[in-house]
Amino acid sequence: MTYPTIDYLGVLTAQEIASAQPLTFKTYVPSGTYQSNWDLEASTSTSQPYAILHELFSFTAVEDATYDIYSFSFFDPFLIRVYDNLGRVIAVDKENADIYGMDHLSKFVAPYSGTMYVDAGWHQGYADSHKHVSLYIDVDLDTIPKPTNTLIGTDYTDRFVATKSSDLVNGYKGIDSMVYTGKRADYNIVKSADVLTVSSNLRNEGTDVLRSVEKLVFADSVADMQYGELTQALYIGYFGRAADVGGLKSFQDQLGSLGSPTSATDLSARYAKDPAVKKLIDSFGTSAESKALYSGDTKTFVKAVFNNVLNRDPQQAGLDFWTKAIDSGSLTRANASLSILAGAQTNTSVQGMNDALLVNNKISVASNFTFGLETDGKAASYNGLGAAAVARELLKSVTALTDANTFQSTVKLALGALPTVSRSAPEHTHDLPLAQFDGPAIALTGLDSHAADLAFSA
Repeated sequence: MTYPTIDYLGVLTAQEIASAQPLTFKTYVPSGTYQSNWDLEASTSTSQPYAILHELFSFTAVEDATYDIYSFSFFDPFLIRVYDNLGRVIAVDKENADIYGMDHLSKFVAPYSGTMYVDAGWHQGYADSHKHVSLYIDVDLDTIPKPTNTLIGTDYTDRFVATKSSDLVNGYKGIDSMVYTGKRADYNIVKSADVLTVSSNLRNEGTDVLRSVEKLVFADSVADMQYGELTQALYIGYFGRAADVGGLKSFQDQLGSLGSPTSATDLSARYAKDPAVKKLIDSFGTSAESKALYSGDTKTFVKAVFNNVLNRDPQQAGLDFWTKAIDSGSLTRANASLSILAGAQTNTSVQGMNDALLVNNKISVASNFTFGLETDGKAASYNGLGAAAVARELLKSVTALTDANTFQSTVKLALGALPTVSRSAPEHTHDLPLAQFDGPAIALTGLDSHAADLAFSA
């Protein structure tokens, strides 16, 4: 949807967006005898010096929900600003002199569901007693025109059942499931960072917004999200494209059977010590498709991985480090793509944070492409060089500022561009042998963390 922006206040940079600290909402609990209609609340506070350097926060908004935002600091806060997912200002507080040391942005109605950012505008004093700052956000869900259910999980396994309304679900800990009455192809699924939105193609059942929900249970299948991100990361790193439907499910099952970690960093660390994990990763790196994508001498290989995964050439220090690691035998080519991708997701330099945003956005878009293959009945069409080229071009167009929700129209165009092919299995399947599950349990160790520091330095 469209909504006004306050352009003269500027736009957040990719680095600023990457530095935003997430806020988590919980059920609102009134204090004392004060009664209110708030449903959710989130807050943060600190007395650390220079807190003003870390006053940008991210939160997941719900369309048409009403937000009251309070910022407190010793001196009067400068200005509360709310930004949309592209970093554009969409709301500011109206300055008033009623309470010095507090600014209040009242009755802000979210124009969409998804990520937003808030700048607290703190103004600290110099004395230690003047450094305390805080930010509070209260949410009223009753202003949403359509009925909405808020479902909060526990520390254990929870099973939620979708209603005919829009369900806002946070499963918290445990392996949580969301149950739908229809078949998988009856629903659109869109991933944006750690949020899933699910909506029916057939009925007006609102849009469900899911956090920390590991399984989507449909009438004809179960979509397991636990290893979804990691599997998509492997496909991006080794094939430069999104996973096909069968490949996604197969490798999710294999990773689960191996008891693999769910992050690329931990999987890369396990590679050197776990023969079964090594065999699985090697099946990606030594496949015909990956070899065709990454050929040439070592430096050419490293540059190709960087351009494929991070849309850029490596800096000289990174190029030298990875080249030496591969040529010396301390790192195999098969594990290099995973190691470089893992480094991008964990590096805290300015370039590293930008790379992490890009990689995470690619994972979201790749996930949405694979979801779309099932929803649009395109699973059988995703075969051959032409189909792979469509998916690669889609991921090459992703940037650190891409919003997966608004980018969904581009994903739909890519799905529509897939050639009609009768085969039902990806070309690289025969190059990917099943992992061995009977290997001995071995302690986890990792590559020297210096790898990430060199490869992704500013």
